[in-house]
Amino acid sequence: MRVLWRGPLLDPSGYAEGGRAFVRGMDELGAEVRVEALRWSPVESVEGAERARLARLSGRAMAEPDVSVQHVFGRFVRPYVPGRVRAVRTMFETDRIPDGWAARLNQMDAVVVPTAHNRESFARAGVDPGLLHVVPEPFELDGIDPAARPLEIPEAHGTVFLAAFDWTLRKGWDVLLDGWCRAFAEHDDVTLVLKVWSTHAARSAEDLGAEVAEALVRMGHDPARVPDVVILDRLLSRPEMSALYAACDVYLAPTRGEGWGRPATEAMAAGRPVIATGWSGPSAFCDQATGWTIPHRLVPVPDAAVREAAHFAGHRWAEPDPDGLAAALRDAHARPAERVARGRAARERALRFDHRRVAGEMLEVLGALTPRLADRPARRAPAPVAVAVEGAVFARHSLAAVNRDLARAMARTGRARVALVDLEGRAPADGEAAALGDLVGWSRALLDRRPDVTVRHSFPPVLDPPGAGPLVAIMPWEFGAAPVEWVAAQREGRVDEVWVPSEHTRQGYLRSGADPDRVVVVPNGVDPARFRPRGPDRAIDLDDDGRFRFLFVGGLVWRKGIDILLRAWEEAFRADDGVVLVVKDFGAGGPYDRNVAHEWIAALRRDPQAAPVVHNSDSLPEDAMPALYRSVDCLVQPYRGEGYCLPVAEAMACGLPVVIPEGGPTAEYAPPGTAITVATSPVVVPQLEVAGIVIPEPVTVAEVDAAALGAAMRAAYEDRDAARATGARAAAWMHGHHTWDHAAAVAVDRLERLAA
Repeated sequence: MRVLWRGPLLDPSGYAEGGRAFVRGMDELGAEVRVEALRWSPVESVEGAERARLARLSGRAMAEPDVSVQHVFGRFVRPYVPGRVRAVRTMFETDRIPDGWAARLNQMDAVVVPTAHNRESFARAGVDPGLLHVVPEPFELDGIDPAARPLEIPEAHGTVFLAAFDWTLRKGWDVLLDGWCRAFAEHDDVTLVLKVWSTHAARSAEDLGAEVAEALVRMGHDPARVPDVVILDRLLSRPEMSALYAACDVYLAPTRGEGWGRPATEAMAAGRPVIATGWSGPSAFCDQATGWTIPHRLVPVPDAAVREAAHFAGHRWAEPDPDGLAAALRDAHARPAERVARGRAARERALRFDHRRVAGEMLEVLGALTPRLADRPARRAPAPVAVAVEGAVFARHSLAAVNRDLARAMARTGRARVALVDLEGRAPADGEAAALGDLVGWSRALLDRRPDVTVRHSFPPVLDPPGAGPLVAIMPWEFGAAPVEWVAAQREGRVDEVWVPSEHTRQGYLRSGADPDRVVVVPNGVDPARFRPRGPDRAIDLDDDGRFRFLFVGGLVWRKGIDILLRAWEEAFRADDGVVLVVKDFGAGGPYDRNVAHEWIAALRRDPQAAPVVHNSDSLPEDAMPALYRSVDCLVQPYRGEGYCLPVAEAMACGLPVVIPEGGPTAEYAPPGTAITVATSPVVVPQLEVAGIVIPEPVTVAEVDAAALGAAMRAAYEDRDAARATGARAAAWMHGHHTWDHAAAVAVDRLERLAA
């Protein structure tokens, strides 16, 4: 069997550890395995023979795989992948799964989960029960030595209890501390060893110690009289973890919910009994024969835990009984012979999950699957092209907006059948599903055959092969010569065609050596039904004081020219001028980090002599943007580098005069008389890398002068009639020449050629 396995493999996460065990087991059983490792963390935890094995499996050439397995969270599943059969290996920790998972999973041929608990919770959440299969977690048990020399823990004494976990409320660290203090007194001969890490926030052992002390006080315990606790927070190798298990007598997992619970199983393989909550993942392998189970009750996930992981909102999980935990702790301490007996049983139980045995179960399940997607037949015109559009879809940023509007327009031609795959794993925001209309259905439905063409538009670009047919990559670039890797993907045939939104961008690709016949301008556009001069004009709260309103839309970054705009604002206007600058950025959910521009804006807002500035970072739904444009008098976008600059096109379509740099991509849709342009000067920045992306030439952009920008803004303010006339011409031009329907006509022509 030829198996393509895609998921995290290099980092210390549970998903990566399980993935390594699966692919090793299938490889040793004779399956032809190829891996595509996803990078979930900059921290790597593989070396030696294990790294060599993964490198060999990653470099293996493979014809069409029999099966592709995506080992990822449900929201990241991609339905149109290589392979006759498409399976997902995933899991979740609560009584249900996050919104959006079921729709993704129902597009697949199989959903493999590790426990009966997950089979029930996934089905209850809407996953087709016929797709669900249970295969337990695999473990490389030859890496866990029951006779390992114990790790030296100088502070440990007496009965040693171990817990290893990510410092989140789901792991029940607060229950663990409460039960520990209820079970033992200050001078009892016991030690609690906490092997911890912190995924959600960087915390040192000192930080965690302080948090433990604060939590104990809240629970009514005296931190100075707690039985001994030792915190270990460094990353341990596999041999060191074996030594850590050997150094303890009992493993603890008072969890509120697990997909499985890997450290508990590893401790059992080391011959240690386990005290665990009798619910979710641990219920598949831990019972009174192999340890002690903690009684629990199901409760709603509290707000504090939702702040750590928003996808838990509305879910229920287990609340372990601290008195039940305390009773189990005391019993385990008091009966050393029983600890040993249950540890032996735990070792035998863990052997069921050896990587070869579990990989064999997985291969048996995969081998019995029936594909739901037909092979891509020869397309006969005039049948519509089946196109999968992959990328951001339901986010509130420009890449997602382009994908949504281009998909809608291509479908309107009647020449394309569209399926949507949100690579960011987002579902529609609450209350937006109705407004998004067919887009939601296109993201949930499965094409009846493999796509004729796949179109991907994401950042960074995803360049792995599609399941079938040609691959189009939409890859705008703003800094001159196009990135080396992107051009190489096109030259080497990994990408069949590159689409860019402007000839300005295309020329950057050609300078980098791209094949000119396979770099095509498919412009962006506007939806004239939404972006029009008349309509609602209240998207954000603005004072009705008669001031002339300038608007800037976009990230507060150097490329967008926000520094030039703020400098021009300071120089051209004062508080007694009848103007206000509205800065609309993307907020915390956007792609740009907070920077010095935010502080500059805050300082202007505090300065009584400065012309007023309104800064809005709210996340606006797509239907609110036209109202925002209509609520102001002029758009100002002094960008240094853009691939298209969608806010300019949208504002023009709403009848706004726009102040923009001369030349660049906006010149391709804003001819003379439709915009207020400011002369630019070329700027070359001597660097060959942008955000880790290598480019063949130094960064090349164009820059407007702040004084000239201020003068242009002042002219628009002082001659409002002329500015309004410019905006009216802009709206007429955009509605007649630069709509998404115009863009879709170009796109579908290209798709039909590629499909043929």
